Amino acid sequence: MGRRKIEIKRIEDINERKATFLRRRNGIFKKADALAKLCNVEVAVLVISPTNLPYTYGNPCFNDVVERIQTPSASSKLDSLMKELEQIKELEEVLRKRQERNREKSDMMGIVDLNLEDLVAFKGKLEAHQVGLKRKHVEMEDLSSPSMLSKNTKKKKTRTESSSGQSREMYELRPRIPRNYLE
Repeated sequence: MGRRKIEIKRIEDINERKATFLRRRNGIFKKADALAKLCNVEVAVLVISPTNLPYTYGNPCFNDVVERIQTPSASSKLDSLMKELEQIKELEEVLRKRQERNREKSDMMGIVDLNLEDLVAFKGKLEAHQVGLKRKHVEMEDLSSPSMLSKNTKKKKTRTESSSGQSREMYELRPRIPRNYLE
């Protein structure tokens, strides 16, 4: 009697299902053993039965193979660290070149090269600029407050007609923006 092709579907009979599980499990373990011997590889197979019992096969040992997968070897760790170091060096070089280009583009001297009088003058300019920024900030806050909006609104007459045919005049309020605000 030769082998016959079976349809792959769930086996309904419980006893037949258990017998098939045992035969197929042993067959898988034999195939894994043959693969390990023929190709000189490490193999780990884990099968959990319908009754939730684990069955394992490993060559050389199941736990050794799983542990090797979970913890990479020292050489692979070293390789990954070396790659990361190379990437950091490349990034550092790119940033250094970018910094040099930015220094060349700016016409300002480095602060390190300034003497005391130049630093005092630079500080005065910075403080004056800071005062100007604060003033503009206060102006913008005043313009955005509700009380200033009501003072700076412009009334625009519009004529509307009601459903009864009478025309009425209405006022539309629009905020008025000062010209210096747009500069």
